[in-house]
Amino acid sequence: MENNPDPKYKWKAMLTVSIGIFMATLDGSIVNIALPTLTKLFDTDISTVSWVMLSYLLTITTFLLTLGRLSDMYGRKKVFAGGLLVFSFGSALCSLSTSVGQLIAFRVVQGFGAAMIMATSTAIVTYAFPHTERGKAMGIIGTVVSVGSMAGPALGGVLIDMIGWQSIFYINVPIGIFAAAYSWKVLESEEIHKGQKFDIPGAFFMFITVTSLMLAITQGQGMGWNSPLIIGLFTIFALALIIFLYIENKAIQPMVELHLFKNRPFSASNTSSFLSFVAMFVIILMMPYYLEDVLNYSIIHVGMTLIAIPLVMAVVAPVSGWLSDKTNSFTLSSLGMVITCIALYMLGNLNQNSTQLDIVIGLGLVGLGMGLFQSPNNSIIMGSVPMNRLGIAGSLLGIMRNLGMVTGIAISSAVFTRGVDLQEALGASKIPAFLAGYHDAFMVAVAVCVLGVLTSLVRGDGDGKKRT
Repeated sequence: MENNPDPKYKWKAMLTVSIGIFMATLDGSIVNIALPTLTKLFDTDISTVSWVMLSYLLTITTFLLTLGRLSDMYGRKKVFAGGLLVFSFGSALCSLSTSVGQLIAFRVVQGFGAAMIMATSTAIVTYAFPHTERGKAMGIIGTVVSVGSMAGPALGGVLIDMIGWQSIFYINVPIGIFAAAYSWKVLESEEIHKGQKFDIPGAFFMFITVTSLMLAITQGQGMGWNSPLIIGLFTIFALALIIFLYIENKAIQPMVELHLFKNRPFSASNTSSFLSFVAMFVIILMMPYYLEDVLNYSIIHVGMTLIAIPLVMAVVAPVSGWLSDKTNSFTLSSLGMVITCIALYMLGNLNQNSTQLDIVIGLGLVGLGMGLFQSPNNSIIMGSVPMNRLGIAGSLLGIMRNLGMVTGIAISSAVFTRGVDLQEALGASKIPAFLAGYHDAFMVAVAVCVLGVLTSLVRGDGDGKKRT
């Protein structure tokens, strides 16, 4: 059954959800630019301080499905508002940290609140908007997610330079408290289906599956992909996944209904989403180093340059979503991936003589491509499930996004390091060696993006607007 709320309510829901999503996604990337500062402040090393970022992403990804299912059972409004409060509390604790260990621990608290927000936000918006406007709604949400992710380095650079590293955390506290109160006041409580049971074994093995995979991906480069621990983590992942699939296939009320993946638009769109973020995160990882080490940009100059992507996306994504409601979602999102491939190729061929205009054009094309792709793609995913599984669908979308992020970072880092080491062994100096590794990383991202084009093309012509 479709929900057709009054026009005022859907925009109130969009506002409160947008605040939560922006804060949660912003804090996934804003810390990146603070890592050098934190390394010096806490007198630690890069491998240790990187857990300030990783602990947040790991917590979100491992709890998304569980919280999505709980929100479908007990109400998305409760989980979302509670998530805003937990996130605000965690942010306050982070700003008061006096050691790197405390900061990592408090980032887990913050990450759990972010998981509560992300597990429910897309479902709340999907429920609030009629299916004829779902593409437009997903366009706005896609803009908020992307702007939050890409604006992190820019905003973080300004805040750290002008106020201090604590500001990137405590700025969330008043905003989060306001958003929690506002969401509790304006969000409607959706119908709860009684008699539902929580799949505890499924939740446990999903947690083991995702955790082991995330740890293996994030630690593989540092420890070596052939180290016993990394091989062990991949083995645990494989075994836990098999057990999870067996449990879900037998469960009366499973955590994830596996038949959803027989829906080609649903499964292909999720795969495309994953691949798009794998390709995108080569930019997050490599561009700041290129701009600072090769072109000698200041930290604020770097942030202002990178903001080209979210600025273009902020314009394109809502338009793309609106067009997907009127035309063919499948065509728009596939075109977006093609444009992104071209943009990544252009960025991968930058050198020490490239101008800021060259860089901004490439980044702007990435924003255009991702803006065209994400809104229709997300609309297809959310439109392919029944109303009482919106939380799970939104959580799966979040997992694909986060897995894509960490996988993109891991792949880019490994390819870049290999390229640099190879060039240095041949006698290349610092900048030529860097550019060789940089080029290799972007070309791999282009190949991943091409795969994303293919998965986008094979999902058929369904627009995801009919619910089962």
